[in-house]
Amino acid sequence: MIAIAFAFFMAAACGYAFARGERSAKIVAAVVVAGSFLSIFAAAQTEELWQDSEPGIFMVDISMLVIFAAIMLRSDRYWPIWTTAAQLLTVLAHLGPLLRRADIAFPYAVSEQLWAWFILVQLIFVTARRPATS
Repeated sequence: MIAIAFAFFMAAACGYAFARGERSAKIVAAVVVAGSFLSIFAAAQTEELWQDSEPGIFMVDISMLVIFAAIMLRSDRYWPIWTTAAQLLTVLAHLGPLLRRADIAFPYAVSEQLWAWFILVQLIFVTARRPATS
């Protein structure tokens, strides 16, 4: 149920950013969509989700972090800093299963998903606050 809600919210947020957002917002939206689809394929390679380290999803998250950091360094706005910070927290959540194997599934799952929702809400907000210029 949460995955379906996230898919609809992602489509709405990213669609809005593609339609009305500035160049940085459009790139972030594209990265979020690509990262979400790549995560689905990476999760299919994992035997049991949220129970152990997930190297495929970790690589997707690292790639997204690098792209968000590049956007942050080139941008003249503050919001890419928050997007990059949220993605860094997502990447750091991967350390949980590596450091403590027992009873980590729920906090790991929440931490991984929480920041994705934050990025989408932020994308809607920054798109609404600044009309498209390019």
